[in-house]
Amino acid sequence: MYVKNVIKMEGNMKKKISVLFLTLMMVIGLLPLSSINVSAQESELIINDSEVGQELHQFNFQGNWGTSEGYPDRFYGGDEHWFNFLRYTQGDPLPSYEIKFKGTGIELCGEKQPGLGIYNIYLDGEKIDTVDAYSAQTVASGKIYAKTDIEYGEHILKVELSNTKNPSSSACDGEIDYAKVLGVQEEQTDNFVSKIEDSDVTNSDDLFKFKYTGAWTAGTGSSGFSNGDEHYAHAGDYFEITYIGTKVEIYATLDSGHGVYDVFIDGKAAGTADGTTTGGRVNQQLIYESEELPDGQHTIKVMLPEDADGAIQVDFAKIYHGPIAPTEISLSETDICLESGTSKQISAEVLPSVATNKDVVWQSADENIATVDEDGTITAISATEATTTVTATVKDTAISATVNVRVVPEVEYMSAFVGDVNVLNTQEDYNDLITDFTNSWKDVAWKGDVLNSKIVACTRDNDVHNAQITASDFVNGNAVISSDNVEIKWLKEISANIGRGNSSAPVKSFPDIIHKGGSLDIEANKVQQAWININVPKDVQPGVYKGTVTVTADELETPYVFNYEFEVLDLVQPDSLETGTQLQIWQHPFSVANHYLGLGSNPSGGISNDLAEDFYFTEEHFNLMRASMEEYRDLGGKDVVANIVEEAWNHQSYYSDPSMVKWTKKADGTFEFDYTWYDAWINFQIECGVLDPEKGIGQIKCYSIVPWNNQIAYYDEATQQTVKRSYAPGSADWQEMWKIFLTDFMEHSKEKGWFEITYISMDERELDQLEPAVDMIESITDEEGNHFKISSALNYAAPQYYDFTDRIDDISINQGNASDRKQMQALSEHRRELGLTTTIYTCTGDYPSNYTISEPADNYWTMWYSLTTETDGFMRWAWDNYVYNMHENISYRYWEPGDGWFIYPIEKEELDENYNASFYSTPRYEMLKKGIRDINKAKYLMEQSDELKEKVTELVGSLETPNGTTSYGSRVPATEADRNLVFTEVNRMKDGIIELSRELLTETPDTVNKVALETAVTTAKALVEQGALKDVIPAVADEFDAALAEAQTILADENADQATVDASFFRLAKAIQMVDFKQGNKEELIKLIDKYSKLDEKDYTADSYKVFKDALDAAIAVRDDVNALEYEVQEALNNLKDGYAQLVVVADKSALQSMVDRINGLEENLYTPESWAKLADPMTTAQAVLDNPTATQDEVNAAYEALVRAYLDLRLKPNKDLLKDLINKAEGLDSANYTKASFDGLTRALNEAKAVFDNPNASQVEVDNAKDVLAKAIAGLQIVTTANTVKTPVNNGDTTSVKTGDNSLAGMFAGLALLSVAGYTVLRRKEN
Repeated sequence: MYVKNVIKMEGNMKKKISVLFLTLMMVIGLLPLSSINVSAQESELIINDSEVGQELHQFNFQGNWGTSEGYPDRFYGGDEHWFNFLRYTQGDPLPSYEIKFKGTGIELCGEKQPGLGIYNIYLDGEKIDTVDAYSAQTVASGKIYAKTDIEYGEHILKVELSNTKNPSSSACDGEIDYAKVLGVQEEQTDNFVSKIEDSDVTNSDDLFKFKYTGAWTAGTGSSGFSNGDEHYAHAGDYFEITYIGTKVEIYATLDSGHGVYDVFIDGKAAGTADGTTTGGRVNQQLIYESEELPDGQHTIKVMLPEDADGAIQVDFAKIYHGPIAPTEISLSETDICLESGTSKQISAEVLPSVATNKDVVWQSADENIATVDEDGTITAISATEATTTVTATVKDTAISATVNVRVVPEVEYMSAFVGDVNVLNTQEDYNDLITDFTNSWKDVAWKGDVLNSKIVACTRDNDVHNAQITASDFVNGNAVISSDNVEIKWLKEISANIGRGNSSAPVKSFPDIIHKGGSLDIEANKVQQAWININVPKDVQPGVYKGTVTVTADELETPYVFNYEFEVLDLVQPDSLETGTQLQIWQHPFSVANHYLGLGSNPSGGISNDLAEDFYFTEEHFNLMRASMEEYRDLGGKDVVANIVEEAWNHQSYYSDPSMVKWTKKADGTFEFDYTWYDAWINFQIECGVLDPEKGIGQIKCYSIVPWNNQIAYYDEATQQTVKRSYAPGSADWQEMWKIFLTDFMEHSKEKGWFEITYISMDERELDQLEPAVDMIESITDEEGNHFKISSALNYAAPQYYDFTDRIDDISINQGNASDRKQMQALSEHRRELGLTTTIYTCTGDYPSNYTISEPADNYWTMWYSLTTETDGFMRWAWDNYVYNMHENISYRYWEPGDGWFIYPIEKEELDENYNASFYSTPRYEMLKKGIRDINKAKYLMEQSDELKEKVTELVGSLETPNGTTSYGSRVPATEADRNLVFTEVNRMKDGIIELSRELLTETPDTVNKVALETAVTTAKALVEQGALKDVIPAVADEFDAALAEAQTILADENADQATVDASFFRLAKAIQMVDFKQGNKEELIKLIDKYSKLDEKDYTADSYKVFKDALDAAIAVRDDVNALEYEVQEALNNLKDGYAQLVVVADKSALQSMVDRINGLEENLYTPESWAKLADPMTTAQAVLDNPTATQDEVNAAYEALVRAYLDLRLKPNKDLLKDLINKAEGLDSANYTKASFDGLTRALNEAKAVFDNPNASQVEVDNAKDVLAKAIAGLQIVTTANTVKTPVNNGDTTSVKTGDNSLAGMFAGLALLSVAGYTVLRRKEN
């Protein structure tokens, strides 16, 4: 990093420097005091509009200019300055800005817009031009004015808004993005001035940096400050700068609220610095100038006296000095891994930052492996894996630093590396991530701790299939932490609008869900991450554990194997209950239910009003939340939120927040309260272990006596309508309503035994609402004078509010309002002495915070900050306040994405019939838990000794706070430096606590404690004497003997150290714990193996025999294992029995095949269609069973039986020949020959016979009946004679009475005779 000075070259300004200008940077960083030597080299310099001040190459704005920030795709540096004449007061000087520059020309760059006016241009006090910035449409930022061919030197360009405009323009406004100085030349001098920004900070004694002591706050985002930032504090606080030089100047803001500061140089009083003014606030003013000092190292200290009023503030300092020799080089990275053919630039910072020789020379130790250019860009050359070093050296000195370079072969399908859990990596980082090949991981844990890691995989141009990550066991000598303690899950991406209340903000993807383990297909050119939790058992042996994590995939010929190593210290991780850490994260049961029920698919105005009242607080509803509430309990959460009014937060959530207590105004004017939902909710939390009223554990927070809209809703029986009415807190009707409710609620709470842990709650209200609410709560008491406890989230931390806040049992101060650390520490201690609880909280609008777009480390930092302020813990407004589309797009208009939840619901389709649900964690939640664990470590250490308490307090008190800004409405880091500051600080806190943990362990006496080992030896000997090793499996018996022998040897060894003694104890203790590992009784198992081994495989189906054979082989293995335990023998026996029981005998299909063959030989035309059709399904089933090689005998029998039934149901078609002949003959008779009555009888019989004949399904009986009836009708015909007399037909053989010419009856009677014979024959067949 180049020096920050009077010509500001870096930080927020983000200047672009051409290649020619790289050699000028040192001198541009130093303002000459005497003669100047000018070189011939020239270049350009960009000055961003955010670089504000009165120095060289800065903007100096006059008038009420506004700024826009957070638009990196629109403006250079993401920001602009603008002026709207609505801000202008007539008679005031016209708005303008000046730029003091040194060069031969200058360009102005900004937008042209429909509402911009005409600018007057002045150079060195003389008006030279005008610029019309109007355009009918907005034109992207570019050059709007240029002045060139100026004589080289220092000039002032002034741009004045003329308050005139093009006739087409809608206004006279102004805008500027950045300026470009042309013809900048290198200058050389031996006298320098270095500018030190207030944001150049050190916690040690680094030269030319500010070191702050006390509760300092960093302010940012104001164009009035140099570099846009400041630092301020209060009485007793001070800053120091250690420097090399002859003179120092301090610049600050003059303000009526500032004080007079004492100044010390090298420990001696050196006057005062006056930060006060009687007029208005003035920025960037010289408040102190030292005398000329001997050239050398000095320290200036500026302090606001302990008894002073007001504040102390500083903006920047200037140091006057001569040439300063470099002392060291700091490299951006010292270990890198490059893929063959790729490059990476390493930056080298010469220290101190004001060193006048900053020329760095780069050199590779082996250019066949890697080369390096003059800018520090290292390129991998080797095609195979190899290592070398690259060295950076300050020119003409021996000062150097080395980069270790590992080159790996070109990646074809996928690279993978060990990532940083602190960092939020996204798909946008792909090009950076594919260059990372970190292949090892180290950490330190306490017993019972959890360690976090991350694997990042990056595919290339092809999809990768079945990617999987596995862990080995972790081994420390004889001690093993099983891989069962390692959880590995892939991260799942969701989409989110990155803004807050800004629909135009980009929607991006974030890996916010710790989803599922197992294998995964990864698409081409994709960043895919996995999260790893290593759970360290509480009873583990301390020491260093080593293992591996392996990444495999179908396409990878060689897996990635990463070396993992962690040390377990001999300290047990304390939980939050032990350390008194308060964790209060609000639950949202309605949102959980509504999300899982799929409500809210069509929101109105961006929110859902859908309700499912029959579902709320049922067992199914609680099943959705049980797993997450038990997680909350294990986290240390003891705070439960209950809604006692409708929409306590004015429906700021996506889903509704109904009241858990139903208010009803009876017809007689009295009120009734239904606590059914409330009681169910509290009982559920008791069941989950979050609350324990009998032991006084937990807090029921009832929201809110001052809801955000001050509205109370109730059902009015008289009107049969719901009434929603707003009440002014403190008013008579408000007091009446709350007196009725609180009186009834107190009685109910006492009946349930919950009164002692119940709080009436409020949040983020002003004092004019909070004070009457507290008065109201205190006015409702029981017989002993006790009122409900009170809680509130509020922002009143100053001592002047103590009289009020002392009345509130539990308060939480917003992190943004807790920046005055001394004030917060005083508040916390004051309340702790009174037995009251104090926490800090984060929510929308805070940075650092807990959003999806936040770095995971931000959550870790927040917990450290809660300890820095010495509060009791942390509060967060939302645990599970879901929106509709939780697995795809979580954008919501009111919050930064993810602000409403730490965890995710499972997919709806994975719910079972009872609505049992687990949940998905997130990286940010895991890092919050890490922060909780680590501050609990810190609290434990503080209890061990006064010395450790002092050291922990000093460490935590040094935590630096990053600056935030707003982008698309969301709160984000102000700069990349602020983002990185979080990473630096959380790692510094973590490392510091581990260092102090080691210090605690080394403070233990040096004498070796053998008491435990002696006890173990005594116990082991007694077990031997008691015969406890009889029937123990040989492996355990052998280990027992070896461990006992070793222990006895170590007991006798006077030189054995504690680690050796402890290792021997754990080994013997483990052996003792296994003396119940008895050999199993194999008698029955052996018999069954002998019996079942005789079975013939061909007698059984293949699938069933395979199951049986596997069980048999496993049983044989157990039989042959001399170390098989009883449960193993029993398990093998049971499995063998089950395997035998499920054997399926190969089926006998011969009868079925025979029946199928028989039916296939039948002629379909001989049977009735109806009966033949019924044969189809049984035949299909029978054939399928015949074709199925695994068909069981039961299936064969069933098919056979069904086929036989269908065969028996077949019906032959009847023989209709005789009936047909009879019909033909009957139709040949002439009705004129017979009486009408007898022929009518024939006609009827004939018609019936024809109907039967035409019926394809007529049975033989029906045919025979029809034939008989027709024959009888024919026989009954009466012949009409010529004399109109009737004659009956003659008898068989008697033809004398038959009329001549009518031969029909003769033939008919002959036919009837034949039919009679045929009918008799058929009848005889049926009888036989």
